Amino acid sequence: MRGQRPTTLRCVFEECQKGHQNLTKLLAALHNIHATHPDPAEFLAEFIHYLKHSMVVSRREPAVERTLEFVAKFAGSFAAESGSGSDEEKENTGGNKKFHMDLFDFLLKSHNANSQAVRFRACQLINKMLNALGEDAEVDDDLYDRIFECMLMRLRDKSPAIRVQAVLALTRLQDPSDQGCAVITAYLYLLGCDPNPDVRRAILSCIAPSTHTLNGVLQRVRDVNQSVRVMAFKVLADKFHIRALTIAQRLEVLQYGLNDRTEPVREVCGSKLLQSWLRLFEGNILDLLGCLDVETTCGTDEDVATGKTTGEETIEAAVMSMFKQAPTDELITNFDLLGESHVIPLDNLSCESALYWRCLCQYVKSLGTEGEEHLDRLLPTLTALCDYVQSHLETLPSVAGGLDMTSAVDDHLKKEFVAQQLMMILGIPDLTDEVGRKRLGTLVHDMLLSDNMTRPLLKLLIQRYCSVLTDQEVRIRELVEVIADIREPITVLETSLSQEQMRQKELKLASIRVQLNEAREEMDQLVAAQEFQKAAEMKGKVDELELRRADLVEEMQPQTQEVRTEKNDPGTLLRCLTIAAELLQTLTLKGLTPTLRTLVDSLMLTGIQNEDPAVRNMAVRCLGLTAMLCKDTAVQYLPLFLQASQVDLDAIKVTALRIIFDLLLIFGLKAFGAETSEQQDQSREGEEETEQPQQDTPSNTAMPNNTATSLLSILTGMLDSENADLRTNAAEGLAKLMMSGRVLSGKLLSRLLLLWYNPTTEDDTHLRHCLGTFFPMFAFSGRSTQECVEEAFLPTLQTLLDAPDTSPLATVDVGNVGSLLTNLTSRTNMKQFCVERTGKPDLPRDMEDYSAHDNLALMLCNAVLSDTDSPDVRMFCKLLGNMEPTTSSTTHLKDLYVLSQQISQDVDDRIALRSMEQFQKTLCELCPGLTGDSQQDSVPTEQQEGTSAEKQGETQAEGNVEQDKEGPSCDQVSSQAAERPQEGPVLSAVENIDAPRDDVFATPAPPTNKKTQKGKSTTAKRKTATKTPGKTSTRKGKKKADWESDSDADAEASVSESPAPAARPRSTRKAAARTRVNLKDLLSDSGSDASLDDSSGPRRSTRRTLGSLDNTS
Repeated sequence: MRGQRPTTLRCVFEECQKGHQNLTKLLAALHNIHATHPDPAEFLAEFIHYLKHSMVVSRREPAVERTLEFVAKFAGSFAAESGSGSDEEKENTGGNKKFHMDLFDFLLKSHNANSQAVRFRACQLINKMLNALGEDAEVDDDLYDRIFECMLMRLRDKSPAIRVQAVLALTRLQDPSDQGCAVITAYLYLLGCDPNPDVRRAILSCIAPSTHTLNGVLQRVRDVNQSVRVMAFKVLADKFHIRALTIAQRLEVLQYGLNDRTEPVREVCGSKLLQSWLRLFEGNILDLLGCLDVETTCGTDEDVATGKTTGEETIEAAVMSMFKQAPTDELITNFDLLGESHVIPLDNLSCESALYWRCLCQYVKSLGTEGEEHLDRLLPTLTALCDYVQSHLETLPSVAGGLDMTSAVDDHLKKEFVAQQLMMILGIPDLTDEVGRKRLGTLVHDMLLSDNMTRPLLKLLIQRYCSVLTDQEVRIRELVEVIADIREPITVLETSLSQEQMRQKELKLASIRVQLNEAREEMDQLVAAQEFQKAAEMKGKVDELELRRADLVEEMQPQTQEVRTEKNDPGTLLRCLTIAAELLQTLTLKGLTPTLRTLVDSLMLTGIQNEDPAVRNMAVRCLGLTAMLCKDTAVQYLPLFLQASQVDLDAIKVTALRIIFDLLLIFGLKAFGAETSEQQDQSREGEEETEQPQQDTPSNTAMPNNTATSLLSILTGMLDSENADLRTNAAEGLAKLMMSGRVLSGKLLSRLLLLWYNPTTEDDTHLRHCLGTFFPMFAFSGRSTQECVEEAFLPTLQTLLDAPDTSPLATVDVGNVGSLLTNLTSRTNMKQFCVERTGKPDLPRDMEDYSAHDNLALMLCNAVLSDTDSPDVRMFCKLLGNMEPTTSSTTHLKDLYVLSQQISQDVDDRIALRSMEQFQKTLCELCPGLTGDSQQDSVPTEQQEGTSAEKQGETQAEGNVEQDKEGPSCDQVSSQAAERPQEGPVLSAVENIDAPRDDVFATPAPPTNKKTQKGKSTTAKRKTATKTPGKTSTRKGKKKADWESDSDADAEASVSESPAPAARPRSTRKAAARTRVNLKDLLSDSGSDASLDDSSGPRRSTRRTLGSLDNTS
């Protein structure tokens, strides 16, 4: 047939499968066949007949894809003809338009077919036909509404591949200008709730950009799936302007993207998003930094303490990422702000330019020897740089009296940010230059004494001072002298005489002057009489009078005196304590020097007694840093820290609590007079611990033993604090103690587990992330930790089972907790954990012949047999079915088998019996000899066999629930296979393909009333939503959105990424109301096409303009 134009539909459909080389000729041939066909209805029927052969193929065969693409182009050509030309031409093409509408009608009737392949191909072809209509195409209002309604129904299809095609088909039906657009509303709902990442990725690729959709796209940058996150960053780069995001959103997007755990996400954020933002500013990085508001991004001390990424670090990472996209020579050449002296003139120095200069210098230095020659082009000598920095620091206003005006505050913030960047630049040059190093030391010393240095600047100054003074003793001495000069500065006192004293002095001075004049006259007379001996005597008298006159004149002048005056105002104490704290963090001493001991008595203890909370907080921090250097000091001041953690303000409580945990981690409990945790029975935690601190008040004489005994009781009591920060730090500190091996307590582990699952901690993401990371790392550390988890197993479950209805713990799913503890004690999970950490599946040596499941299985069996009528038997038996006993002891396996048989005889619960059968099967696989022994020990009676046969039919519904949890369904597997394009051979000729059966295009019959259906109950079919920690059931009484499915609550938990064990609560959304669309009826379970018919009578035919093709995938 090559070289000849096809003359029949059959030939056309055969040729279109083979490639796109002859697509234009095939379209022309098909148009000719259609134009010369005598009966348009017969042509349509034959066309649909051949089209059905491709629609029943579920796999993404290239031949099928080419066929559908050809059909879409052919149908689109008719729409183009009917939409252009004069009115007379439009009337002549009415038949062509009818073919286009009839083809849409066939596809819309097939969208609800029984066959998954037909539904998939129908949605796919509708999408292709809409895209083939062109940019300014219009469709009839009736067709618009029918496509809208049918595709919204397919958004609820069980196949993810069909939902993807439905999403793509609805792309051009969006109306971004309408805040209540039902398509966008459905998109946003599925974007947060659909469990399939391909559906979420498809929605991101085609959702229209608007202020209404921006938040939904921003939430997907933290999606659990990597490909969805990548697509979210691509959409932000291509569809949204940077000014559409707030400053906080810009920084948040950069923080999540540049710090993502996967390389593809970091790559797309740096190369796609940042470059698109940079192009908006024509490549000017300084203008881009201006949109990020760099001067207000400095992190607080709390952010630094918790390890939270600050805005400044995020911006620095973004700038470094942009530097990697350009050559180094080009970066330095384009940086034209530097003058001849290799510094930015002070008049042109801004926050953006200072940050860019500092980042560029650090980037060039990170290149090693390659960047040394480039660094000389960016920085002057160290001496000149110190003079430049000092000239800017002198312009900083004094903060001693405070800043009142808003403009003054903004100006100070900008100058302070620039000063921080310049102080960081001072750490870049090499300090081998002796002159430059001395100049840097002088600059830092002078700036430390200045009263316009804020706390962030003091921290940077101390860092520069440490680089100059490497000797710790010299550094301590110099900085303590600085602290002394700040707190006790030298002042000049001027004293003057009173008026009476001044009058007496003047009278004496006048008398001396009279005597002096008389003595001079008499001396002159003696000289004239040539009595030289007497004249010499008189000369001596004159000299004496002159000395007396000079002394009186000096006494009459005001007197000045230099004295040191101690300053105890909060500002001065805070400056001194800040310097001391930064100094102590740089020390690595193993004891306290006399200078530091003096500093403790004169400064720190004085600050703790100050009324100002900021001064007390810093003083407690300084004293804690000092105590970390010496065990005796730690023991001495531990009661003080305990008192501060209980009676002071919340901020000081948190600081003191952190210090206590640091001291326990460094020195251990034994340093404070404590016995080992095992000897104390884990320090008697639980309810007894919370009562002891009030009864046992430590005295000064017996402080060590009493304090150490009640120390853990006090700390665990803080887990119940109403203050979230205090509770979080207490949990984090106790987890660190257990992780480091300082404390091993099953009761304490149980307390942490209950805190993690407690609904009251739902909003504390840091606490849940910390504990969620701690549990597996602690449990899989070794045998001792496994024994600790084993000890906490039953007490934790029993606490939850005994929780009263008024307790928040009553809403926790106990089975979920039991599954977690079972997984934490599994040898299989432990091997997997070892593979992830070390790359080898080798267990620790002490775990070779130990498994916590051996003992736990015995404990669970005893718990079940103790009360076989308890409602908790089902949960315990289910946990038994998940146990993994080992073959270390055959006797132990036989005991477990005997107990399991006893449970099977005594328990009547069907699900529990099925779990016990699974457990017995596991035991028999480990020890095949158990089956023969069991036949001798127990023989099932006929009554039991009848009962089990009777139970088998009744428990089929519950069995379906369990099967759903084990793995993906057949529909999910087939949908994934349908989405994978497989480059296979071209389909055979049409005559060799089996004709599609009529039933695959049939739509399902309307369902009857669920209450009157025979067989299984619908309650048994519906999968029960698994409870998550901290969540109560909220489905009861909640009104569902029109296009919301019953399984959305289960799906939502798997979409959003959160370290906490609880999923976010689902917000109910309503689809936007339309004039001629009843979504509630449309998206019901009915599968008939009756809902597609308009029963309101004939309507005037109108046309709708389709959306832009820019949003199509």
